[in-house]
This record gives sequence, structure tokens and C-alpha cells, in this order.
Amino acid sequence: MRCPSSPRAARPLRVALSAVLLLVGGGCGGAQPAPFERANVLLIVVDTLGARHVGTYDAPGVETPHIDGLADSGALFEHASSTAPWTQPSVASIFTSRMPSKHGVTNLLHRLPDDAVTLAERFSALGYRTHATVSHFLIGHEFGYEQGFDELDASPVSGHDGLSSPAVTDGAIRFLESVTQDERFFLFAHYFDPHFLYRHHEEFDQTSGYGGNLVPAMPVWALREMRSELRPKDLAYIVGLYREEIAYTDHHIGRLLTRLRELGLDENTLIVFTADHGEEFMEHGWIGHTRTLFDDLLHVPLIIRPPGGIRARTLSAPVSTLDIAPTVLELVSSDARDPDADGRSHAAAILGREDDETEQRTIFAEVSFDPATGIPERVEQKRAFKTAVVRGNLKLVHDLETDAWDLFDRERDPLERRNLWGENAARDEELRGALLQFERARETARPDASNAPDEEKLERLRDLGYVH
Repeated sequence: MRCPSSPRAARPLRVALSAVLLLVGGGCGGAQPAPFERANVLLIVVDTLGARHVGTYDAPGVETPHIDGLADSGALFEHASSTAPWTQPSVASIFTSRMPSKHGVTNLLHRLPDDAVTLAERFSALGYRTHATVSHFLIGHEFGYEQGFDELDASPVSGHDGLSSPAVTDGAIRFLESVTQDERFFLFAHYFDPHFLYRHHEEFDQTSGYGGNLVPAMPVWALREMRSELRPKDLAYIVGLYREEIAYTDHHIGRLLTRLRELGLDENTLIVFTADHGEEFMEHGWIGHTRTLFDDLLHVPLIIRPPGGIRARTLSAPVSTLDIAPTVLELVSSDARDPDADGRSHAAAILGREDDETEQRTIFAEVSFDPATGIPERVEQKRAFKTAVVRGNLKLVHDLETDAWDLFDRERDPLERRNLWGENAARDEELRGALLQFERARETARPDASNAPDEEKLERLRDLGYVH
């Protein structure tokens, strides 16, 4: 159902929305107004940004003043977890509030199914103007991520050899400058630059004084093949380059936020900042992402700043990026609910209307990554079929190929290096039962055969380090 005053009530809606999108109490006149009814929404996702590399998450020596500024007037979630350790499934989960095995994007080149209902589609149905500016081809038109967007601008995509943050910000600003006074918008801005290759940015220097053999922008497989030779100073250099990329990205996010204020849109725009996954720098013997479910890859920043800002709040309960869509919808719309979402809303906690949720939340993550082609040894190193459950301080990881179980107490062992599996049978069986139940319920969708890897796609994936 649609309220007749909606500015885009005549826009055609996809059939898939009809049964699930608008569940309102009492129709247009009876629904309780949302706290920020019909506010604009800006969703910023930075590719490959682990929470431990963001200043406001107590990362020493990290320069992210613009990201930190959002936390100064918003709600920071200390323990936010991604659903997967790589881009395609994790962004699809943010868009749909579904686990990868439900929305069906589980492996390379899988297409987001047409019957998936995205956050952009929900806003479009509410009369919002919707726009995306993306910098990774895996979340562009050819993989179904344009669903619900009036425009999806993929012109910033430049692969790992380019720097795309300026173009992402420029494109997002052009959209903001085109918004008319009577329009409400949902804007998705995706930044790629912290993804390898790790480049040097002199204006954000964190690597001066290094005297080793590494240089900026080395191919990631060259670094991986040097793993046994890397000394602490070499790893510090790589991390320094990565953090320079983060500082560079933060600078361009700052340009976007500044222009939002200059246009007078800041007071009526809800801003969500997060990442799709993190990055590993030999904490568990690897450089990069996709293959494990350690917090190096799953712990991501999540900041939600309501329109105009609020008194800063830090929320310590565990949350998932699945929770983004339900939270945003409850904050800005009394007309859109998704009763089948895998995530839950934290709107009341953000606004201080209830205490931070401290009950024992159960959170899941999964990875099904098979490069399928390339140098056999490298393919084998990248393959990963795993699930994980997080409950309180504990995380249990199941390797589906080897049937190995790894259990970590993340409070006592934040680097997840001591496997506790087998030390407490009752505890182990409880977590194992929860994870097996999740595995039995998984509904992996059939991949779209139209995205079988042709040579052009393979070359782009080689450039990004996904296939070899």
C-alpha cells in the first residue's frame, strides 16, 4: 500500500515487493511516525576496512578524523560483524538483511537474484530517489546490485591499479547537487581504495623510515609468496601503506560530508558508515581476505548518525551488518517493515530509549569461496567453505571440508590463536548444536549461469587477486 501523498506514488513497483514491503498498523493514517520520518539516508561502505584500523575504535596512530566525527555525533557499535569475509556476499547482506546462503550470493560471479528485495527497492517504493556510486565491478549492474536504484554509477571502477575515492566522492556530490527541495533520497557510496594493492600516500605518510625490500603497490600474490620471509618491520610497512589508503579514503569521505552540510542536507540526513569486511596481515598466516572467519576479516566499523546528530553513544552489544536495514527503516519510515529479515533493529538503543541490548545474541557468518580456475596451488590456498557462530565472548568455526572445529574466547584471546575446542564438552556441544542447526537451514540459491566466467571477467578477477 502507498500513501497518496508520496511524491513518487506513480512509480511502478516490482511484483516481488507486494507481499513483504509495506506492513503498517492501521494504514497511512494509523501508523506511528518514525523518529525521523522520511529523512534522507546516506549509506557509506568502505571496502576492506577492518574496525581495528579506524581511529575511533582506539586504533593507535590511525588518521580517520571524518569517520571519527560521525561517531562523535552518532552511535558507534563496538562489536559489529560482517556476514562474510569478502565483498559480494557481504554487501548483498547489507542490502537485503539476509545471510549469504539465503540471498544466494555465495561464490564468485554469483548474481543477486531478481527476487531479492534490496534496501534501495524499499526506499524506491516509499517514493525516495535512489542513487549508487560504486567502485567495484562485483557489485555493479552485471551482478544485480542495481536493483532499486534509479541510477547506479559505476564509472569510478578502476581496479586495484587505480585510485577511485576522488571519483566516488565527485559522483556522490553531483547527485546531492541535483536533489530538489521536495525530494527525499537514498544514496549509497562505495569506496574501494583500502583494498590491495596497498599504495603510498605521501600526504598521509605512515611508512617513512622503512629500510626493507618492499615497495608500494606490490602484487598481493608477491607478498603472499614472501610470507615466510617477512619480518615485523616489513609487516608494519604493509600495514602502514594500508592505513595510508584508509586515511586517503577518509579525506574524500570528508569532502562528501562537507558538501552535504554546505547544501543544507545534513540536518535531515541519516548517515550510516560501515565496511564489507576487514583485512589480514599475517595474524593467521595470510595476507588479504576471503578465506577465514577470524575477526581480522569479520569485525567491521558501524556508525549510525541520525539527522543533525545526537549525543555520542557507544553500544557494546554484538550486532551484525544484517541489522543495518531494519534499523534504518525503523528510524526513517513508519511504512516499511520486513518481518522476515535475518537482522534486527537497534533504533531504540541508538536513541537511548532502551538500554543497549545485553542479552546473549547469536550471530552467524559463512564463506563459500572457490576460485575454480588458476594455478592449482593458489586455488587450493584460496578455497574456503566454513561457517561460524558467535555467542557472547565465544566464536566457533566449522571447516565444512575437513570437519575441523575451532573455538575461541575473543575476550581473553582477541587475536583468536588458542583453540579451546574439546576443553568443555557441554559448552562445545551447545555451540556446535547452534551451528549445525544453522548449517541445516541454509538455502543456497542457484547461481545465475549468465555470469559464468568469460575471459574478460577472469582478467578483471586476476587483477583483483581473486583468481590466479
